[in-house]
Amino acid sequence: MQYVHVQEEADEIVNDAFLAVWDNRHTLELGQNLKPYLYTVVRNKSLNVLKKKKIDTLPIEDWFELPQTPADTAHEQMVYKETQAIINQAIKRLPPRCQQIFVLSRKELLTHKQIAQIMELSEKTIENQITIAIKAIKAYIVSKQ
Repeated sequence: MQYVHVQEEADEIVNDAFLAVWDNRHTLELGQNLKPYLYTVVRNKSLNVLKKKKIDTLPIEDWFELPQTPADTAHEQMVYKETQAIINQAIKRLPPRCQQIFVLSRKELLTHKQIAQIMELSEKTIENQITIAIKAIKAYIVSKQ
């Protein structure tokens, strides 16, 4: 569930992992190491599912939303909507790969290591891309104020 966020997919992945162990039971020499092996198989199968999906196809407007707070006045509602629009515009301006990495990090809450595995990049590249995204978003927001 930590990786795929869908119960049916998570169940399928776990079943596939146990089936893979069963199919290879004659060649595996795990002894006491069955639990870490199963964890690794499940993690890898989960990452493979995510690779196939790549990234949500939600419109960029749905990626990030400011926390909902009750707006007392029409002015506060207008400021809230304008701020949300500026954030979404800033994200749209990022290069595609940078957008994907930023969304996987901030919306999907994946670790740098998980993103690196999904996108087949180094963890350092992921860190750099997230830093670039944050700087670009901040600069865009400041330029619009």
